[in-house]
Amino acid sequence: MNIGITGASGMLGTALLNRLSKECNIYATSRNKGSVRKNVRWSCFDLLDLNELKNWLEYNNMDIIIHCAAMVDVDRCEKDPIVAEKLHCITTSIISNHLNKVGGKLIYISTDSLFDGNKRTAYTENDETNPLSIYAKTKLAGEKIALNIKKNIALRTNIINYNGDTSNSLSDWIIKNLIENKPLNLFDDVFFSPLHVNDLSDIVYELIELNATGLYNATSSTIVSKFKFGLMIADIFNLDSNIITRGSIKDKKFVANRPCNMGLSSNKLAFLLNKKMPTVDKGIELLKGQYDRNKDR
Repeated sequence: MNIGITGASGMLGTALLNRLSKECNIYATSRNKGSVRKNVRWSCFDLLDLNELKNWLEYNNMDIIIHCAAMVDVDRCEKDPIVAEKLHCITTSIISNHLNKVGGKLIYISTDSLFDGNKRTAYTENDETNPLSIYAKTKLAGEKIALNIKKNIALRTNIINYNGDTSNSLSDWIIKNLIENKPLNLFDDVFFSPLHVNDLSDIVYELIELNATGLYNATSSTIVSKFKFGLMIADIFNLDSNIITRGSIKDKKFVANRPCNMGLSSNKLAFLLNKKMPTVDKGIELLKGQYDRNKDR
């Protein structure tokens, strides 16, 4: 099977490349070359160069494309909405049209930020969306484009991973500050259900094997606040949790509006895969394993 991955040098792209290249031929694209492995062919270009994107689609015979390239800086999207729309919507439309023509499948990596956050319980795939930011609005528009083609999967998710000093992810930032004994102020009124990137990569492979289609929440089975998430990391990493204090998103002046509740129910996906989704603490244990391996190098 031939699989294309956009944003293949990013956090999720790298994990997908490493997981799927064991069984499939991978056509990876990003601005810069990432992981070099057997069965991986790299094409480095800016995805916003639409002619290059069209050439990549035409010259590579791909059965499936996993579109995980995104502008994840929510405030930057607010400042540059044209780029956000081009990356999240126009590239998705071009990829979708090509796959519709050749009979291929699109797997679109969406986000957990598509709601206003006013619901007190986990959001399901059937809940009405109400995005608050340019990032969320353009990601939702891309999701709708992806779901409109014949063969599709859209995964709403929030991922965690450990990359050390090379990443600006929430989990990396918390771990780095805990290790350096720097005070952390984490939101006690923002909730999410993060999934480790390796678990998401396994799920993508299982969905491909099942020839599944449709919209799924791909998250952990538990919902925690950002504050609680930090405490759990401190506990599992055996670091000092006393340097973590409670904060409120109401006291932070972001450029873009953000929902307080991003917790998603993964029951639909768990039923399809006939397995329990990992809990947040299991994801943190995977972070700890990554940290230990990196430390021992």
